[in-house]
Amino acid sequence: MFKSPGFTIVELSITLVIIIIMSVIAIPLYHQFMASAELKNTPRVLTIHIQKAKYDAIVRHTNIVLCPSSDQFICNTNWNSQLISFVDNNRNLQHDLNEELLTSVDLNHHYGSMKLQRFGKKQNSIVFQGNSGLPIESNGSFIYCSYDQLKNFKLILSKMGHVRLEESQNC
Repeated sequence: MFKSPGFTIVELSITLVIIIIMSVIAIPLYHQFMASAELKNTPRVLTIHIQKAKYDAIVRHTNIVLCPSSDQFICNTNWNSQLISFVDNNRNLQHDLNEELLTSVDLNHHYGSMKLQRFGKKQNSIVFQGNSGLPIESNGSFIYCSYDQLKNFKLILSKMGHVRLEESQNC
């Protein structure tokens, strides 16, 4: 008797059921893993770029602006997409064509949102002074709120330009 090389309907259906069960379990865990990774990486990325902007201000002896931007030129209010730092020669808080772009990082938050809460002047950027590296005018906090309420954090920027991380209960 000739046996054809292939699978029976029973074997295929059992395999299909196993794949469906595994995907039903894996998809929510994948999103939970990605949300946890975003929650862990965001304060690290912010801290690195704040420290780099402060360092660049000291080394270059000029004001450095750190702000959110969607096109790498105009600073906006959305801290969830892209972050840039640049040399601000004319002190207009916008990245002009003749000003050097120092860093650009895509944040692309999908599992939470972030905002900058400032004390004092209500600008949506941080300016580091060229003569000292200190943030101009006041301190502030970056507040990250997770959509599924895993955890929330507050990255606090002091008047001396140091950062510290705290868990935040309210969003």
